[in-house]
Amino acid sequence: MYTIRNKTVSRLVVTSMAVALLASPISTILSGSEHVAAAASAVDKSSHNLKPIWTKTLGDPSRIDTQATLIKNNLFYTVGKKYIAFDALAGKTRWTYPAAAVSQTVTDGKSVWFTDATGRLIKLNAATGKLQWKVKTQSQPGKKESYVNYSLHAADGVIYVGDAYGLTAYYASSGKVKWKLKGSDQGYKVLQTGKILVVSTIIHGALTTSGLQGIDAQNGKVKWTQTGGDHQDILFSNDKSLYTRDVTEGIDAGFAANIDEMNLNSGKIMATRSYIPVDFVEDQSASDVVSDGEYFYVIEKYDETQNKAVVSRFPTDSRSKAEPDKTYAFEAGVAEWSLGDKGIAYVRLENGKLLTIDTNSGRTLASAQYKGTPLPTLIGQDVLVVQHGGQISGVKKAAASQ
Repeated sequence: MYTIRNKTVSRLVVTSMAVALLASPISTILSGSEHVAAAASAVDKSSHNLKPIWTKTLGDPSRIDTQATLIKNNLFYTVGKKYIAFDALAGKTRWTYPAAAVSQTVTDGKSVWFTDATGRLIKLNAATGKLQWKVKTQSQPGKKESYVNYSLHAADGVIYVGDAYGLTAYYASSGKVKWKLKGSDQGYKVLQTGKILVVSTIIHGALTTSGLQGIDAQNGKVKWTQTGGDHQDILFSNDKSLYTRDVTEGIDAGFAANIDEMNLNSGKIMATRSYIPVDFVEDQSASDVVSDGEYFYVIEKYDETQNKAVVSRFPTDSRSKAEPDKTYAFEAGVAEWSLGDKGIAYVRLENGKLLTIDTNSGRTLASAQYKGTPLPTLIGQDVLVVQHGGQISGVKKAAASQ
């Protein structure tokens, strides 16, 4: 089972790979059904440094659509009509391929897969960039239109593509279709792989919301549908349950964050945990909730009356309406909260500052200022890639202590 982390406020919990579609980070790798990302132990303050070891200018961010994926120390991104494989530790281009990726990149270490603007699913040799195969997706763009990809993930020898058609499973080895599931024009976004795929899809009604579905990974049959509330993402899961935030808003008093526990096999809501009472949910609901499976981190909006933004931490086994076991305050709004090595968070503030935080002590271990609009920080094996405006910078990670 592998849960894909994605949200505007970054939810990158793995340490060996990271990926971002600029505004929505997602992580994936071709792996077994019981893949678990191992986290290294925390390191001391003296070993942290957020100064870049290299910086590249990609262009005007309002005119380019850079799809960036960091897997271990390998960065894959697009500028214009060129797909680039880049050594993020050395700061050097490894190879290029003539295509404009419109999805993240997935890999098994030997090959890479992505979808391009013309609606093709492409497989390349990861070491050389040589084409291995390419096939048309089920959704083909019209003339002068670009293909839109909602989701691309890989698991157990299968590539899952979510687009305007719906969801299609392709054999990773050949590109042949294993099964396909027709959906709405908003397609499906895969949130978790395993025996049961958990996907989100848009539900149109009096209000536009997101629902979750469980899909049999072998045949593409829908096993359950959950349309109660507005669930867009999975915080974490285990063999029996998944935990997802209900982002339904209202004008009345309530809570900044409501987290539902769902049965993985049936989609039934088993319990709800509510944290941080507020007077007006619509204005005071949390920007996001991030989890590493041990804690929920509730990212509150910037409070102009208090001149600070607060992040509150709750153990995942804490009762509903419990008090946080730790809080963190910042002088600007939190644009991103990425969980890296055990006990470490990389925090991007809306003023461009990047921080390394020891989540247990609350200490700031390192700080650096980056110009340009803060975009998701990608966490690799030995390097971070900081996206800021039209530039990307490599930052060497601190060595983990044993």
